[in-house]
Amino acid sequence: MFLLAFSAAALAHVTPGPFKTFGDWAVACDNVHRCEMTSLQPAHGDIETDGAELSLVREPGPGGEVTITLWPDADSKGVLTLVVDGARIAQGSIRENGVRFGGAEAQRIATTLANGHRAQLAAGDKRAALSLAGASAALRFIDAQQGRAGGVTALVARGTKPAVTVPAAVPLPVVPALAPSGRPAPLSRALLAQLNRESGCGEDYSADFPQPDPETGALGGGATLVLLACGSGAYNLSSTAFVVRGGKATPARFDDATGGAKAGAPDLINASWDARSGTLSTHGKGRGIGDCGEGASYVWDGTRFRLIEATRMEECRGSANWLTVWRATARR
Repeated sequence: MFLLAFSAAALAHVTPGPFKTFGDWAVACDNVHRCEMTSLQPAHGDIETDGAELSLVREPGPGGEVTITLWPDADSKGVLTLVVDGARIAQGSIRENGVRFGGAEAQRIATTLANGHRAQLAAGDKRAALSLAGASAALRFIDAQQGRAGGVTALVARGTKPAVTVPAAVPLPVVPALAPSGRPAPLSRALLAQLNRESGCGEDYSADFPQPDPETGALGGGATLVLLACGSGAYNLSSTAFVVRGGKATPARFDDATGGAKAGAPDLINASWDARSGTLSTHGKGRGIGDCGEGASYVWDGTRFRLIEATRMEECRGSANWLTVWRATARR
């Protein structure tokens, strides 16, 4: 009972962290001040990144770890080298399509990025340029958000304040979640017709453009999730969510990423249900190549779907790395 009460109180104020753009870099922090930044295709278009990216993550707290990942284009193999203003800064073998650095080496790379002008990722005979315009400002934003400005742990806004002056990392909110069990209830034609009438989703389809079959999933406790197709475009499929119990359907309820809980079901974009993890995910693309948009992941607590992750990329400038602005821990 305490867990349920605590979680309901914590998620009554679901407020995602900030998302900012500085020059050719996007940066965001989540609700516990874990921050990340990623490179973008330059707005002025005189640099072609060829799909290459550089991302940086810094954990909160006095000892917040820095992690930097270099992402070459998809076809690159072997050794990847980071060059800044003509000097080789870091090098590593490409694994899982990227190269990762941590610890003191990552902090050294971050400082170099802040003071540089142009960067290049080189693998074999392939080269991809990265603009560093705005990198220093993005790092300075992270220093400010995590309470590091003017202290010895800052990456850019360094000063003499000791590490103990940095606010301690706080735990993630805890979300109660039911483990999926049982089998999804079958949907009768009459119930499906009712859902289409109540949602208005049936109006988007015809004999020439039939409605896709609804996706269903067993939520546990005799409840079934129904994802009802409700219109589509070239790269996004909208769905409306219902919960069926005992043959009766009600609109699913969701934590709202703008604060509080929604009484009804929002439009879900490219929604999918993972029965193994008990996670309902959305991935709304801003355009077809997926370099901007918003995503969310939810778990079911027996009453409503609880937000456990929200991601965002507000700039349609070549980045597939959507930044995290909200996280919570699901506890079964």
